[in-house]
Amino acid sequence: MNEPIIQNTMQQEDMNYHIGTDGKCYPDPTPANYPWFGAERLQYMKRNEPEFYQEMVATGKLNAYLNDVEIHAQDELNRIMLSMAKHDGTNDELKATNLQKWIGLMNNYRHCAAEIVRKDWVYN
Repeated sequence: MNEPIIQNTMQQEDMNYHIGTDGKCYPDPTPANYPWFGAERLQYMKRNEPEFYQEMVATGKLNAYLNDVEIHAQDELNRIMLSMAKHDGTNDELKATNLQKWIGLMNNYRHCAAEIVRKDWVYN
């Protein structure tokens, strides 16, 4: 009972295990590194794509897939945010003169970009 179980995932001796839809434990050699979009994609797969989730778990490719989703989604998020900032003229000059306004705009860009990224990478 010393193994931490987190959302149908266990880690034991440098090996991750996922519990499939059939209730069995499957090993996954790739370390999990998906704090945001990958985690959302995992929850979406469990609820809406159980066959795909089970296939990824059974083949030991789930963490690699979710890590890839996280990397690409974060890249797209950054690209969209920079594009929005450039389009609106939000730059380092604004940051230097009115930091509070710059932070508000950047937070707005991040939230808008995150919704676009979710549509493309989480709910596809």
